[in-house]
Amino acid sequence: MAKQTFTAGQVLTAAEMNSLQENDYNWTVTTKTASYTLAAGDEGTRIVMNNAGATTITVDDAVFAAGDVVWLHNIGAGTCTITAGTATVSTVGELALEQYAGGHLYFTSASAAIFFPTEQGGGGKILQVVSTTKTDTFSTTSASYVDVTGLAATITPTSSASNIFVMFNVGVGTSTATKIDFVLDRDGTDICVSSTGATALTYPDDQFDFEDVSNLFLDSPATTSAVTYQVQMKTSAGTAYLNRRGASASDISTSTITVMEVSA
Repeated sequence: MAKQTFTAGQVLTAAEMNSLQENDYNWTVTTKTASYTLAAGDEGTRIVMNNAGATTITVDDAVFAAGDVVWLHNIGAGTCTITAGTATVSTVGELALEQYAGGHLYFTSASAAIFFPTEQGGGGKILQVVSTTKTDTFSTTSASYVDVTGLAATITPTSSASNIFVMFNVGVGTSTATKIDFVLDRDGTDICVSSTGATALTYPDDQFDFEDVSNLFLDSPATTSAVTYQVQMKTSAGTAYLNRRGASASDISTSTITVMEVSA
């Protein structure tokens, strides 16, 4: 139930006392399935958002008084964002609530509030996963890095504070003894590189050799825009092959790249 006002000398009935006790333990819960603007009467209650798509909770001024509290929770698959309407809303965490996130909105005045997110047990949660598997072959004679066609993954982080965990695994062959280098590219920028500029490398002996190459990297793109991770390769001599041996085009394997958004 919403916060109530009593007068001096007022006698509460048993039903009123039971109602107060229920609210003290459970709080009044109102479930919303669409974007919502907080209204008078929401103080002292829980607002639960439940929508598969993105929603907002808007906070206006002159609705609440200093000391009022509203609990906010998101149980829907879509992100719910707490939005400052005519009031000011600040926080030490995120105002974008992922599924099962929440906290309480504490009003310091009629026009300003602070959102205190409920601890979710720290960061490190996997928020989304994108994976690409390349089942055909690729070859290059280039001594400079070139994109491996079809071996890229694009992900759109839900928060600029998120990290992206990148994993790739490839099978490579060659026409002759050589060195084959790989680099992980993020939107035109090489990442996870050594002092020689490579992410990973291998030295196949001859056209019969076949090598597995893999690497792991935790990236921090600091964006909520789409990010593409691309595997590139080059060779020092001869022809480098992906997903096959140099001696046989019929011995084919697969290669993969997987990216995961990890909460901060």
